[in-house]
Amino acid sequence: MTDPIDPAEALASIRAARDSVEARVSSKSWGYDVPYAAIVAGMVGAQAGPLPVGPLGSGIGVLVLALLYRAESRRTGLRILGTTPRRARWVAIGLGAVMLVAILGLVYVRRARPDLPLLPIVAGVMAVVFVLALVGSRLWRRVFRAEMRGGA
Repeated sequence: MTDPIDPAEALASIRAARDSVEARVSSKSWGYDVPYAAIVAGMVGAQAGPLPVGPLGSGIGVLVLALLYRAESRRTGLRILGTTPRRARWVAIGLGAVMLVAILGLVYVRRARPDLPLLPIVAGVMAVVFVLALVGSRLWRRVFRAEMRGGA
């Protein structure tokens, strides 16, 4: 027969596990967030190129993001998807929507407005996307940590 489980002990164990996850996600997080933002900006900027460049840039970007995810998983010992926690999921979805708008805007400018100077537009969009991806990644991390603490 098994020993009865003390509810207070079980809750303390759960709290300790959540605190451990929160601490690992919090440590050295800029080392993930900055490369993530740069990769996303590059993927968005590639969409302004001629036909093989956009899909190739997206493919390479996804590959590099997968390598970044793998390195982060090894560093923290956790495999966390951006859509895993309930409230943090909406941050990830919102960030994806912003990137979609940026991509569609660049595709529109490239195809419908060839008279506009493309390089300064792409550079500007990439700079804005970098900042938004960095802010979005930091916000996602903050919301995730709040959920781990049970505050969100």
